[in-house]
Amino acid sequence: MEVTIYIDVLWIRTFEMELLVCIFVNLWMKQMRPVFRIIWMTALAAIAEVLVFAVAGYGSIFSGMSMLLRMLLLLAIFRPKSRGIFLRLFLWSVLATLAEGGILFGCLGAVSQELWLPVGLVVCAGAVLASVILEERRRVHDVHLHPVRLYENGNVVEVLGLYDTGNRLKDPYLQQPVHILAMTDVQRLHLEAGSGRLIPFSTIGKPDGWMEVWTIDGMEWSDGYLEKIVVGSAPDLLFEGKDYRLILAAGWKGEA
Repeated sequence: MEVTIYIDVLWIRTFEMELLVCIFVNLWMKQMRPVFRIIWMTALAAIAEVLVFAVAGYGSIFSGMSMLLRMLLLLAIFRPKSRGIFLRLFLWSVLATLAEGGILFGCLGAVSQELWLPVGLVVCAGAVLASVILEERRRVHDVHLHPVRLYENGNVVEVLGLYDTGNRLKDPYLQQPVHILAMTDVQRLHLEAGSGRLIPFSTIGKPDGWMEVWTIDGMEWSDGYLEKIVVGSAPDLLFEGKDYRLILAAGWKGEA
């Protein structure tokens, strides 16, 4: 049976499927990349994939080039800072592609031949939209990000802070909440290791431990300022792949 494939239709289908995958990965991995960047880069990748198909047709060459294009697309959109982050991005993109394929296959058997593809793409888009809505609700209720400025002895460091109600660590000597700052930013404040004081802390993986903390001049955010706050240091690995560099303590602005 002879099958006619229209290049423009193939591009639209490829673009829509890749776009949904990238939007899902952007949401699930909390990369916060601009949607416009995702759209135009995905459009270019879809053009490249269609050109590969026009030259090589379906087969091992097309499959290999499609996989390479997916990797390049993820690198261009998300610019991962480590191989580990890239690997997670790639694996989630593969899983999202498999999910799309499963939805389309289900629609192929349930809907007429003329409608299965548009119906399948609509269902895929609906699944991504539902994920966006649920994630946005969770983010609004459970995650609060605040741009803040930290001041110490004339040094100013601007970071994005995560308000974490689970961070109830206190300095037992001053009875003040402790905000957790990435080690690189501790160094940017010119806080030297060994110049602070040690306080006890515990986590699930480390029930007994010590953390070095410092009292710095202050912290400023959009509608307030606190003097003489306590910051502790944490390895940069804790913040890898995250937009924030500071974990704000519970009740940092007087919230319960």
